[in-house]
Amino acid sequence: MVAAESLRTSGIEICGAAKGLSPETMQEVYGQVVTWTRSGVLTFDVVRVPLSDIETAWQRTDLRGSRLVVLP
Repeated sequence: MVAAESLRTSGIEICGAAKGLSPETMQEVYGQVVTWTRSGVLTFDVVRVPLSDIETAWQRTDLRGSRLVVLP
């Protein structure tokens, strides 16, 4: 098991972790992630930018683990 804090601060991304999981299990897991996020147990560093700045935002290299969210 890997501590959530380790994943949040390391820049590691896990892809393809759902192989072999049923749709029901995926729904349960997704629900747990949403619950953790809403309660503040799981947090994300988010940088919000307006759609009008998308060209500049796309070229940014200073995010260092933050996620870019484009707002309408």
